[in-house]
Amino acid sequence: MNLAELLHPMTPEEFAQEYWEKEPVIIRGAAGRFRGLFGSTDIASLVHYLRPKPGQGMMLVKGSKHADVNWITPDGMPKLDKVREAWRDGYSIVVNDLGKLWAPVGELQASLQEQLHHNVHVNLYLTPSSSQAFVPHFDIMDVFVLQVEGSKRWQLRGAAADLPFEDEHTDVPAAQLPPVRFEEDLLEGDVLYIPRGFVHAAKATTETSLHLSVGVNITRWIDLLTAAVKSMRGDARLRQALPPGFLNGGADGMRATFDEMLAILPRETSLDQALSQLAEDLLVKKPAPPAGEGMTSEDVEVGPETVVARRPGVICRVFEGPGYAGVQYSGGKMVGPPKILQAVRHIADHRRFPVRELAGDLSEKETLVLVRRLMRDGVLTLG
Repeated sequence: MNLAELLHPMTPEEFAQEYWEKEPVIIRGAAGRFRGLFGSTDIASLVHYLRPKPGQGMMLVKGSKHADVNWITPDGMPKLDKVREAWRDGYSIVVNDLGKLWAPVGELQASLQEQLHHNVHVNLYLTPSSSQAFVPHFDIMDVFVLQVEGSKRWQLRGAAADLPFEDEHTDVPAAQLPPVRFEEDLLEGDVLYIPRGFVHAAKATTETSLHLSVGVNITRWIDLLTAAVKSMRGDARLRQALPPGFLNGGADGMRATFDEMLAILPRETSLDQALSQLAEDLLVKKPAPPAGEGMTSEDVEVGPETVVARRPGVICRVFEGPGYAGVQYSGGKMVGPPKILQAVRHIADHRRFPVRELAGDLSEKETLVLVRRLMRDGVLTLG
């Protein structure tokens, strides 16, 4: 499932213009459309066989309070009988980062991350009827709520924090809650988008509710500007130490030097340099999603007519400079002569294609070497 399918009938362009970071919105969808991601009958297998660790991996929550019963074994795993007791007592079962444990959810997460270019994680909430996991609060990430089964009554209030950073998460006293924007039931197949900072709370109705919370961890303009400065780390002027006593003003001339350093930035760095540096942190240093064919798949013969595809979840960014071209991708980077530029651009711009379409300035042998390298790195797979 991609972003367009998730938002339908709203288009991604309409969503970005009208709602992204601005306003919460409910998008109604057909019942059952999320059933292939996870089901309530899967929860026992998830807990028993995959055994998500309590605390960060799994929680039992009611009214923002964690279950005080000892539901963890000495080796840190959930006790299934205690989990059932807590569930019957109204506690929601929350499993964090479900995409690492459940393949269909991992595929959804990878697809959305590929399109948004912001880090994505998915949490699961299984709530008994007439129960509430958390009291009104706000999140420090944008959230898409996917109602998989049942229904839940959501109350959306105004923003208690303006586009908060990760370290700005606080409780909101009842007396300081913003006014209610709307209160509606989210039904099976519906999507609710909540921008970060907006206060919300949800309570299951007369039936069990299962929803997936897709958290979008935002990369901000300040991160791009930080990357621009970081891209200049080779400049000797910026490597010099601050003067002794710098927190109290330091030596004379510190302000003048500071202004001089600021003046360097627009002259010595660029948007492309900043994006390349940011991509190093967001893509190159982060492993690609696991390959569907697994680690034990055999090498395959590749020829000009072989159809290959860019693997779902892999983001590619093409770059070039004096005497070189390259591509940064999830889990790695490749740099080569300028003649690879047309080929790597084609890979970044197309999902599926025959190998011969990459030739351009490359010989057949060079094209096959490029394709095999990117297949080994998990960027391409057989189409």
